[in-house]
Amino acid sequence: MATQKSIFEELKPFANMVIDQGRGVTISDLAFSSAEDFYSTGAIALNALILNAGSTVKLFEANIGDNGGQGFANVSMTVGETNNKNGNRQPSNNVYIATHFGFQVYATTSVNSLNAVPIQNATSLYQIAANTAWSLTVGDGIKRTLGTVLDYPAGSGIDTALSTGTGAFTSFSNNGWVGCHKRKLPIPIVFPPNISVEIELKTGASQALLDNQATAGVDAPVFTGGAICYKGVFSGFRMTLPA
Repeated sequence: MATQKSIFEELKPFANMVIDQGRGVTISDLAFSSAEDFYSTGAIALNALILNAGSTVKLFEANIGDNGGQGFANVSMTVGETNNKNGNRQPSNNVYIATHFGFQVYATTSVNSLNAVPIQNATSLYQIAANTAWSLTVGDGIKRTLGTVLDYPAGSGIDTALSTGTGAFTSFSNNGWVGCHKRKLPIPIVFPPNISVEIELKTGASQALLDNQATAGVDAPVFTGGAICYKGVFSGFRMTLPA
């Protein structure tokens, strides 16, 4: 269980990071509220069998229960996809400080569906994760590209056994094997009160995806008419500003 002492031990190197420029409030001035994960999911539709180049989606904009948004259409995200309740900014007097981040990657049959389809083909999963970058923009600041989805593994993947035509078993996870941890951010990402924080995903070169299971020894195309989902999960601390 997180305590005020353990939290500030982790945040100690960043104690002087300014949270509220106008009032001169730093991380060391904040009061602990809760230790929690903060997550959101975006969907990028496939063009037949192709994950198109230059496709974008923003996370942490739509709230739980909102109809559509973040690449989904005519469907409302549930708690399985997001726990966001305040759009792209924190409420007054509330600060979220993210210390770790990771992406889960899976498929759906369309942008109108929340039914998850695990990507069991390791090549396809690698193509998706290695060719999708994510960037951060806080308020009116400069957009910073911080890496690819592959660089930030989920740290909570489910390994599934898949029987091929030869009877052999292989297992893949949804971006990071089950024993790995979410990546620690070099500098915490701060979601300040009443200021927008934009997390955007953008694909690189177009990718022709492969089937979950080989047919007659040859990988066949898959995900016709479907979508790729990226679930970004932050771990960190919710704090409050001093009175």
